[in-house]
Amino acid sequence: MKKRLRKKLRLREFQQMGFHTDFHLNIPFTHEAEYVFWDKLTAFVEGLGLEIGGSISSFYAVRAGRGTATETDRESLATWLHQQPEVSNVKVWPLDDAWYGPFPWL
Repeated sequence: MKKRLRKKLRLREFQQMGFHTDFHLNIPFTHEAEYVFWDKLTAFVEGLGLEIGGSISSFYAVRAGRGTATETDRESLATWLHQQPEVSNVKVWPLDDAWYGPFPWL
């Protein structure tokens, strides 16, 4: 397979890795409380150079742009979540292929 096609399909050296995160959020169900936590979470995630997609307590994280998330990114996010008093039952899944899976949480 030619390099151009591998890049387009995000295969081999162009593979993009990411990880899924689930946790329970122990805050009052108000918009203000959710916005405060969301602002903290997105500031931390963007500081790592990651992007997330999903809900406030269940999302998939990948490197911003065409990069790939690393084990260090995964561990950093897990550590940060464990340090938050409003977060419990943190589950950070292993790295997997962001485009082709497998997606064990589905």
